[in-house]
Amino acid sequence: MNSAIIKSVLFGVAVGDALGVPVEFENRRVRLNNPVTDMIGYGTYNLPPGTFSDDSSLTFCLAEALTSGFDLNTIGQNFVKWLYKNYWTPRGNVFDVGIATRQAIDRLAKEVRPDLAVVLMFHQTETV
Repeated sequence: MNSAIIKSVLFGVAVGDALGVPVEFENRRVRLNNPVTDMIGYGTYNLPPGTFSDDSSLTFCLAEALTSGFDLNTIGQNFVKWLYKNYWTPRGNVFDVGIATRQAIDRLAKEVRPDLAVVLMFHQTETV
């Protein structure tokens, strides 16, 4: 695939994410009356305009890993570096991570096989 297209996709992910970060979890009615049309900041997470979230960070971790081919261990270790070493974060720290994502990455950090780290997550959810 053309590297310019790949870069465009990754920039698009980050821009779309950064547009949404300040208004994450807000009521849709609020957004209908006041749509996001520019980079804003200091909303939900009190971060400057242009700050992307874990969604972009994990996308970058995945994209980087895929440059060396498909290897679940490499992908998983990039996710672990993101959560514990602030890898691919916009401002040097992880400011948001979902519960299920954290649990799966915690399993990866404990050297659970990547395919099982996610399966265990779904199994626990079903048995609760």
